[in-house]
Amino acid sequence: MISEDDDSYMINLKSKDGVVFEIQSSAAKISVLVVTTIDLDDEDEYNEDRKPTVEIPKVESTCLSKVVDFCNHYMKEPLRPIKTPLEGNSLEEVVTQEWYRNFVSVEQSLLFQLVQAANFMEIQPLLDLACLQVSTILMGKSAEEIRVILNIPRMTAEEEAKARREHRSPMLDFFNKNYSETLFATNATLIFPMKVLRACV
Repeated sequence: MISEDDDSYMINLKSKDGVVFEIQSSAAKISVLVVTTIDLDDEDEYNEDRKPTVEIPKVESTCLSKVVDFCNHYMKEPLRPIKTPLEGNSLEEVVTQEWYRNFVSVEQSLLFQLVQAANFMEIQPLLDLACLQVSTILMGKSAEEIRVILNIPRMTAEEEAKARREHRSPMLDFFNKNYSETLFATNATLIFPMKVLRACV
């Protein structure tokens, strides 16, 4: 039987575009999605020729490859918790570990994909790190500049009213600097924990 303490076996993560990545279970278990998907108690489901496969239907292979890199490195050097309020105004001041700073020094489109992937896969350290990098990009920007950067569509009065009914923390609260628990993009592509963004807006 495969126990939850056995970190020696490999699993597969399958991206939205069908690319499969092999990763050690101990590294993959940083993701709550992976933990809740794999049946660790069924020994018949695992052997070297038939590794458990976790479908990641919302993450493209380019991004999933980065996620796998993060998980593998996290096992060797865990990311130090990002404290709030933040202890500085730049990524360099808040994140002292060079590997993690380099990890999120990517094109803006890939950075946003990492936020989405971390949120979908429930990888909290990656979500905190990616959101922190986004917050440094947004720092000092106007509400309109933020709307353009995040590709958030303008809302009609009816849409705004609907967002306020359906979400505890609609994106307009962010633009109005009415701090709350979560920033929502109403097109459901981005969800940022405000605990990270709060200190930089």
